[in-house]
Amino acid sequence: MQIHRLKLSGFKSFVEPAELRIEPGLTGVVGPNGCGKSNLLEAIRWVMGETSAKSMRSGGMEDVIFAGTSTRPPRDFAEVVLHASDDAGDELVVTRRIERGAGSAYRVNGRDVRAKDVALTFADAATGAHSPALVSQGKIAQVIAAKPAERRAMLEEAAGIAGLHVRRKDAEGKLRAAEANLARLEDLMAGLDAQIATLRRQAKQAERYTELTLKIQAAEARLLFARWREAAAAAKEARAAAGTAEEAVAAAQAAVAIAQAEQAESAQTLADAREELADRRDDASAHGHRMAALAEKLDAAETRLADLARQQKRLEEDRDDADRLTSAAVEALARLTQELAASREAVTTAEAARPALAEKAEDRERANRAAELAMAKATADHAGVEAEWRVAEAAVEQAEARLARINAEAARIAGLRAELAASSDPEADLIAAREAADDAADALARLRGKLVEDLTRKADLQTARDDAASALAAARAELAGIEREHTALARDREARAKREAGRQGMATALDRVSVAPGYERALAAVLGRDGKSPLGAPAAAQEGRFWTGAETPKHVADSLLARLSDCPPELAARLALVHCVDADDARTLAPGEWLVTRAGHLRRWDGFVARGEGAAEAAQLEAANRFAELDAALPPLRDAAARAEAEDKAVREELASLQAALVAQERNIAGAIEAERQSLRRLDQVEAAKERQAARLTELAASAGEIEAQIAAATSEVTAAQGQRERLPARDAERAALEAAQAKNAAARAAVQAALADLAAQDQAMAVVRERLAAQQADHAGWQARSSDAERRMAETSRRLTEIAEERAVHAAKPAALTAEIEAGEATRSRLTAELAAAEAAMREAETRQRAADAALAARTESLAQARESRASLAARAENEELRRAEMARISGERFQCPPPLLG
Repeated sequence: MQIHRLKLSGFKSFVEPAELRIEPGLTGVVGPNGCGKSNLLEAIRWVMGETSAKSMRSGGMEDVIFAGTSTRPPRDFAEVVLHASDDAGDELVVTRRIERGAGSAYRVNGRDVRAKDVALTFADAATGAHSPALVSQGKIAQVIAAKPAERRAMLEEAAGIAGLHVRRKDAEGKLRAAEANLARLEDLMAGLDAQIATLRRQAKQAERYTELTLKIQAAEARLLFARWREAAAAAKEARAAAGTAEEAVAAAQAAVAIAQAEQAESAQTLADAREELADRRDDASAHGHRMAALAEKLDAAETRLADLARQQKRLEEDRDDADRLTSAAVEALARLTQELAASREAVTTAEAARPALAEKAEDRERANRAAELAMAKATADHAGVEAEWRVAEAAVEQAEARLARINAEAARIAGLRAELAASSDPEADLIAAREAADDAADALARLRGKLVEDLTRKADLQTARDDAASALAAARAELAGIEREHTALARDREARAKREAGRQGMATALDRVSVAPGYERALAAVLGRDGKSPLGAPAAAQEGRFWTGAETPKHVADSLLARLSDCPPELAARLALVHCVDADDARTLAPGEWLVTRAGHLRRWDGFVARGEGAAEAAQLEAANRFAELDAALPPLRDAAARAEAEDKAVREELASLQAALVAQERNIAGAIEAERQSLRRLDQVEAAKERQAARLTELAASAGEIEAQIAAATSEVTAAQGQRERLPARDAERAALEAAQAKNAAARAAVQAALADLAAQDQAMAVVRERLAAQQADHAGWQARSSDAERRMAETSRRLTEIAEERAVHAAKPAALTAEIEAGEATRSRLTAELAAAEAAMREAETRQRAADAALAARTESLAQARESRASLAARAENEELRRAEMARISGERFQCPPPLLG
């Protein structure tokens, strides 16, 4: 098949109609990522009948329709048209169109076809949606790593027999369906034979049913008349009882009316008694409140009198305290006046003595300042000399420290040169590192050579594995086909055996006969429908067709009986006179003789001819022979599959061990590479160390020369500093002058401190005198205030005592009057209590009469309710009986077309 053009519209990224012309020489499509190369190949696969959305890189088949962008709306359909020509040069136009929500539709040359027809068309042309001729991204690697079964499919497609395999699969499916239908037909025929006897029994049962139905109808008519008559009598009786109940209801209503009148009269009496009782209780409550108020007033008056007595006592005590305070204030004021005069005189004397002490303190301070100036000059002179000495000593120390540091550096350089001279030989280390690098390179070369040999062995083992896998797959495929057929035949045999066991009867002829392969149709044609007849004599009442057996005549020369490996004795007489030939030679048959061909063509001696009979029986016999054949062929096939599997396993195990060895070798090579890298790094390090050592020795030699010059300069500096220190003045003379100035300054400071102490003592004495004078003045003012306050308290106390005496005179007469009023109220409370007791007795009597009236009314109301309930029940019963009588009459009219009295 040659593809010429491909038209796309709305398919994935091809939103506008586009056409791809496949001219001679075009073998592929190239372009940058995202340009739509894969969409072209998927369009070809899609129009060829691809049904997997996953293969189309989609979540659903409708995802192949253009989904729209931000500037363009989505499409509602997608269509791909493929123009091609077959090997005969005939044009082939295949169209596939898909709409949202409607699915796909196919057209071939303008005709609507099925997806299966399209796939079969391309399969006949050795191509299709999954053809290896369509190479997409990752397809080459998939072909290289294909399994044997996948390679076989590619070879079959290349050979052009893929369409035959599709047709073979369809044919096998149809054959399996036909076999299932035949088996079902056999089951139905066997079921129909069993149903015939059942139907005969059911016919007899139907006749008996008709007879019994007539008898039942007569019995039902008599029963219906009896029920109608019973319902009429019951209705009459119920109506009479309902009339009696109506009279009882009227009598009960009259009794309830009398009880209601009595109950109303007692209720009125009870209400009057309750009203009288409420009045008496109100009077008693009001009198009780008045007595409580009088008692509260008496308690308040007594409490107020006691309070006034306590206040009078407290005020008298306050007046005595104020009198005592006034006397004490007079005495204190006289004493404080004398003390104030003495304190003022002491203050005047202290203030007159202070100026002389202040002038003495100033003279001593001037002398102290002169001593301090002399000491400062002596200190400055001494400090200058000390500074010069410290500078000179610091210069000497610095020069000596620099000389010591330079000597230490010279010693360190000498030690380093000695250490470098005593260290290992760099040249020997360099030779050893080069030898180690050469050894690592040789080991790496050996390991790589061994790896190349093992890789070659791995390729050979992979080829052997593929061959073994192909042989194993072929053996398993053949064994699987035989086992599937064997399993299906075994399942059919088990189903037939189960059906035969379920019949619980004699075995059929086909279940007990075995014929040589190739003669199944001949035997099935001879037995016909009698092949499913039971073997053995039937019971006395059993009907049907049976093989009971007979004396076996002399066999004909080419008897069918000779082709049977297992024949029941009941069939021997039938088969002994049957000629079995390859083709009918028109020979003359003796009376009783039959002739049958291997194809199942039957001719009897009486001229009867049959063609194509016994197909189902022949299929059963062929299945039995095929089962035996497969049963014998299965063990060798299983042995061959086991051998192929063992060989495949051995090759795979060897390949796995080799693979593990290769992994170990790769690790060893990696280790060897790392060792070589380490040795080369070591060689570089040794060479660098050699160069560093030479450079270091040169640097140390130069440093040693510089250090010698620095030592000479440092020695000169130390000598100059020591000479400068020796030319400085002596320290002892300046130190003596400083000590004398310090002693003179200390004496002047002590004199100043003594004068200042005397002045401070005088100031402190003046402060004490002044403080005592202020305290005495404050005490004098305080006692004056206390005296005034005591006089004011005495006046207030006298006024308050007068008010309390007046108030006591007012409250003294209240207790006696309130006591007399309370005694008079006690007599009134006794009278109200007696009246309340009489009203409560009348109330209890009225309640008793009310309860009796309520009980009588309740009893008569209950009697009325029972009478009404009985009346309603009897009325309902009468109505029900009337309805039952009417129902009996309706049933009689519907079933027997006559009124009930005629049924009696």
